[in-house]
Amino acid sequence: MLKIKLPKNRIEFLAAGAEKRMKLAVLERGWEYYHRGLVDNVNLVQGYILQADVRGKEIFQVRLDLEQFERSECTCGFEGYCKHMAALIFSAYSAHGRPELLLMQLKQSIVARRKAKLGVKTDKAPDTAAAALLPELPPKEWARFFEQRFHGYSLSNQHSVEQFHQAVWDTLGDTASAWPGPLQALYRLHVTLYILGKIDQFHTDNQSSYLSFYIENGCKIVAGHCWDKLRELAMEKPVLQEAASAFPKHWRETLDSVGATVTRHRTGPVLWLDVYRFLWWGIFYGAGANAAETADRELRRLKQLAEQQTSPRAKEGVLLALAQFDVLENRDQEAMQRLGELATKHFSDFYVLLDRLAGDGQWERMLSWLRWLLPLLAKAKQEEFNTGCAYWVEAVKHQPSDEEWIKVMLSLLPRSYYYYTDYLMQTRRFRQWVDLQLATGVTPASLYTAELKTVESHDPSLLLPLFHQSVERAVAEKNRDSYKLAIRHLKKLNALYRQLGKVEAWNDYMARLHIKYARLRAFKEELAKGQWTV
Repeated sequence: MLKIKLPKNRIEFLAAGAEKRMKLAVLERGWEYYHRGLVDNVNLVQGYILQADVRGKEIFQVRLDLEQFERSECTCGFEGYCKHMAALIFSAYSAHGRPELLLMQLKQSIVARRKAKLGVKTDKAPDTAAAALLPELPPKEWARFFEQRFHGYSLSNQHSVEQFHQAVWDTLGDTASAWPGPLQALYRLHVTLYILGKIDQFHTDNQSSYLSFYIENGCKIVAGHCWDKLRELAMEKPVLQEAASAFPKHWRETLDSVGATVTRHRTGPVLWLDVYRFLWWGIFYGAGANAAETADRELRRLKQLAEQQTSPRAKEGVLLALAQFDVLENRDQEAMQRLGELATKHFSDFYVLLDRLAGDGQWERMLSWLRWLLPLLAKAKQEEFNTGCAYWVEAVKHQPSDEEWIKVMLSLLPRSYYYYTDYLMQTRRFRQWVDLQLATGVTPASLYTAELKTVESHDPSLLLPLFHQSVERAVAEKNRDSYKLAIRHLKKLNALYRQLGKVEAWNDYMARLHIKYARLRAFKEELAKGQWTV
C-alpha cells in the first residue's frame, strides 16, 4: 500500500517510461502480478525512488527512479525492464485511476508505434480519438471512437470481462452528457450495443483459453447488465423516439446497425435476435412522423434477407423477426403460420413476445400464444419448462376460470408436479392435492410438514389414504429401515383415526395388517417395539 500519493507529473513520467522501454508482454505480465496482489511494502524514499517488494518465485526488490527511469532496477536479474517493475507502476497508478485503463492506453500506443515503424497506415477517424466526440458525428463514427479507445483490450484474469464493462462506462459514459436528451439516450444505446458486441467477440476468441470458464461466466453476467440497461432505455421510450424526428440520420443509422444483428441467431452469451426484437417492439416501432414508412422499409429488408440466406439458422432468425412484425400489426394467426416454416422451434425464442404481451396486459393474446406453444413446452429443457409454467401461472391469474390451467398442468405431469401441487394448495383444493400425491407415489416423508398440517386442519380424513399407501409401500420394500418408516406412519395413522373418533376402524385395520404380514418376522418385531400388537 502506498504511504504517499505520487504527484501527477511523476505518474506521467512512469507511464511514459513504461511506454517507451517496456515490451507489451512484460506489461501484461506486470498487470497480472499487480492484479493478483503480489506488490507489497510500496514506499517512496529520498523523494524520488519508488520501491516495493514484488512476490514471484521469491520476493524481489524493485526500485523505480522517478528522475532517471533508466536507473530503475530489480533484483530478479532480468536483463532490461521486467514484469516486476511494470507491476509496481500499475500499483502506483492505482492511487490516480483504474490501472486497467493505463494498460489499454500503453497497449494502444505501443501497437500504433509498431505500425508507424512498419509503415502501416492506421485506420482511424480524424480527431475523434484525441478530441471529445462530437454529437453531429453519425453513430458509425461513435463505434469507431469506442473501438479506438479500447483497441487491444486483453482478458488477463477471471474478472476481466466485468472489468471491461465497468471500464467502458467509466471512460465513455459521460461523453454525451452535454448533448440533447434524445441524442444522449441514443448514445447510451450504442454504448450498450458496443459492449454486447465485444463480449460476444471475447467469448468466441477465448473458447480454448485456460480462462474460458471464467470468461463465459463473465460474459453472461455482463450480458445481464446490458439487458438491464436496455430495459432502462425502454423506460425512456418517449425521449428516444424524439430522435427519429430530431436526428433522422442518427436514427436511420441506428436502425441499420441493429438490423445487421438479426442473422446472428445462434447460441452464446448474447442473444442478438432477442435484442433486435426487444428494441423494435419496445422502442423503434411507431417512432417519428414516418413510422409506417420506416416499418415497411425494415420489412422489405427482412424479406430480402430471407431470400438471400443459405444458413438455416440465419433464415430462422429472419423468420422470427418477420413474425414479430405480424404480431406488432395484430396479425397473430399470420405470425403463427409463418413460424410453422421453422425447422426447429425453441420455447425460449418466444420469451420477448410473451414478456411484451404480459407487460401490455394483453392476456388473451398471451394465452393464445401459450396454447400454440404447448407442444414445445412439453419437450422443452427444464429451464425453459419452468419459465413456460411461470408464464401460464401469470396468465391464469387474469382468467375467470382456471379450468384450462388445470388441464394443462395435468397434461404436463409429472414435469409440472411442483407447479400443480403448489397451485392446488394455494387454492385449497385439498382433495385434489391428496389425489395428486397418491397418483405420483409421493410419501408423506417427502412433503412439507406445514402442508400436511394445513390439510389435516381442514379434514383429517383426507390424509388417511396417503398414510395407508405409504405404510403398504414401505412394508413392501422388506428391509429394516423401511419397516421403521412404516411404524412412524402407523403412529400418525393412529392419531388421525383417534382425531376422527374411529377407534374401531383403526383396530380393524391393525388386525388385518397383522394377518397380511404375519410371515414378515422383522416387521412384526418392529410392530412389537412400537407396541402395535393386537
